[in-house]
Amino acid sequence: MTGRTAAADEWIRYRRTARHDGLLPALSLLYETLCDGAPPHGPGGHVVAPAGFVGADTGDVVATMTVEDGTIVASRSRTAPPSVSQTPWAAWALGMTCLRFGLSERLLDAVLAHLGGRTVGDAKLLHQQMVKGGVAEAVIEQLEIETMLAGATPGDLDDGVLSGLNAQITRTDRMLLRLLGAVSFLADGPGQVAGVSELIADVYFGPARAGTHGGAA
Repeated sequence: MTGRTAAADEWIRYRRTARHDGLLPALSLLYETLCDGAPPHGPGGHVVAPAGFVGADTGDVVATMTVEDGTIVASRSRTAPPSVSQTPWAAWALGMTCLRFGLSERLLDAVLAHLGGRTVGDAKLLHQQMVKGGVAEAVIEQLEIETMLAGATPGDLDDGVLSGLNAQITRTDRMLLRLLGAVSFLADGPGQVAGVSELIADVYFGPARAGTHGGAA
């Protein structure tokens, strides 16, 4: 394994953990492996972190969300302007993007399992033409995202590309949630995690960021 491949594999684990284990384990892994003190924040001083993470408890709590038997906290720094984190932004941005992509893949898995277990008449719902078309569209979007992230290491993809990828992940998740119908609105359903994922995108990759972030260069 070359040094370049080994480095790229470091980022795949955030995606894999998100897909196979869920949001909280993946976000905890990201914080444990990348954070040097306070985590990076968005342009408004916001941070999304696992509850109780040391270094993230320095702001006013904006929202507390229970997902997958764990708690995620969104907070805003009390300092103005927010202090700069020592965590390199390029690493943080790529890690968060890989994490969100893994969650999108996990959502697709949930959609396929749900639709595969339902029938309309004598046919599986997954085999209905409109449903198949919706799934295919989401899969194509995910393949495009995967192609862009393949082999990437921090700094390979600039802020504009990563923001675009995160917007594409959000669009794809919304497609998948429509396929789930009412199930996506359950308190413990996949829609809850997708909502937190979209919040992460808004905090770190939203249009207000415009190249400004609270991480080290």
